[in-house]
Amino acid sequence: MKPRINIITLAVENLEKSITFYKDGLGLPTEGLVDGADHVIFEMEGNLSLVLFLRSELEELNLSNSTERSSEVILSNSAESKEEVDSILRNVTKYGGTILPNQPKDYDWGYSAHFKDLDGHVWEIVYFK
Repeated sequence: MKPRINIITLAVENLEKSITFYKDGLGLPTEGLVDGADHVIFEMEGNLSLVLFLRSELEELNLSNSTERSSEVILSNSAESKEEVDSILRNVTKYGGTILPNQPKDYDWGYSAHFKDLDGHVWEIVYFK
């Protein structure tokens, strides 16, 4: 077996609001969208799927003994230009996301911004020069 990641699952509090955020706010593809009662699957490029799953259902799996919730993972997406990064950030705030402090930032290598989705998952939109 060759190690690879094909599915990323994020726990969400409100499935409908999260679907709107990812579909309309981030522009995720809706072609092939698989809608379940407690989850939704966005089929991405490169045989990758993003699953939004109701937190209440995932908690039944007892994935953690801790009651703390955090986002130790940053999900990153590359953009074609600084303007695209800024456009995505406008959509993020329009659909309820939160841009982190001091964002976006210019670097020698490009332009980057971090934000949180509706459930506190940290995302980065980055443009490489």
